[in-house]
Amino acid sequence: MSSKDSFRDKSGQKNMLPQENKQLSLGRASIPAVNQYLQLAIAQQLPIEPCLNKLALTPELLADHDQSISGEKFQQLINELISLSDDELFGLHTAQYVQPGSYSILGFIVMSCETLGEAITKIQPFEKLVGDMGTTTLTEQKDLFSIGWSCIFPNKEVRRHMVDNCLASWLAFAHYLTSKNGAPVQVRLTRSTPNLSQCAEYQRTFNCQVLFNHPVNEIVFAKAFLDLPLNKGNKQLLPTLEQHATSIIASLKDNNDIVMLTEQLIFQQLKNQHVNQAYIAEQLNISSKTLQRRLKAKHTHFKEIVDNVRLKQSKDLLSNTLVNIEEISQQLGFSEARSFYRWFQKKCQQTPASYRKQMTH
Repeated sequence: MSSKDSFRDKSGQKNMLPQENKQLSLGRASIPAVNQYLQLAIAQQLPIEPCLNKLALTPELLADHDQSISGEKFQQLINELISLSDDELFGLHTAQYVQPGSYSILGFIVMSCETLGEAITKIQPFEKLVGDMGTTTLTEQKDLFSIGWSCIFPNKEVRRHMVDNCLASWLAFAHYLTSKNGAPVQVRLTRSTPNLSQCAEYQRTFNCQVLFNHPVNEIVFAKAFLDLPLNKGNKQLLPTLEQHATSIIASLKDNNDIVMLTEQLIFQQLKNQHVNQAYIAEQLNISSKTLQRRLKAKHTHFKEIVDNVRLKQSKDLLSNTLVNIEEISQQLGFSEARSFYRWFQKKCQQTPASYRKQMTH
């Protein structure tokens, strides 16, 4: 897995212009992922029953770990929980409840690997078992490697808590798998610098330097960390678990909307400039003509979806990160910054720089 397999920080934007007449799907979240947040809410004695009733999250549903809920509902749930809690770092503190079941079958696949490095290679192929609310990236550089995660949720506050949960849970689970207390080299977050008390809590949780106002959300380790042996699983079970996981993912694809799947694949391929209809159709195991026909049945077409995806990601990067215009154009798959500049101005009737200034102030 490399940084080219996915893209960074593809979250949405709340303040949309009239030209955006379509909403991107927010994916789905597995019940084990939902329960990790609810466990902290219960521990904090939050009055969550009205919220669960409003969202139709019944005890039967929450007890069935093979089920999932929509990303829209998951975003609303997290927003309700952080509103009820006095904990400014609610997402960060949910990591204390991570366990193999929190990652569905992926957790047991990871446990069956021989080393932490092998376990990490299983994340991207099977992360949809946990949910498709974001994308994982792995980047190597000299004697370091980093694992990053970008979230597609448009609610900026919810997104911050989810990123905290994801990175802190990774570290907690790595410690569980290796029985080691090795610390990361560095943690980098896009969020603004919090107060001193919260900075100290991030430091305590990750036991390393934590940088804020960074272009991406990632946790950085020494490469030696990859060689740590795992002591929890059974290597002989790995092929069976992977086969079962692959069949589940295939069934998820069959049940999902063709527009949502197309959006997700475009998200993943923007930076690689593989955003053409034939390539996306190939990834869906259908012909280009079949993809065109199915999109038409949904009252849209490929170019419109590409534009919607690019517009949402560009607005988020301009509003919520410090990534420069040239890098944004590259992440969106434009051959040069001027092309992105002209495209954005045509779509929004203002330049990327003026939009960033408007949203910042």
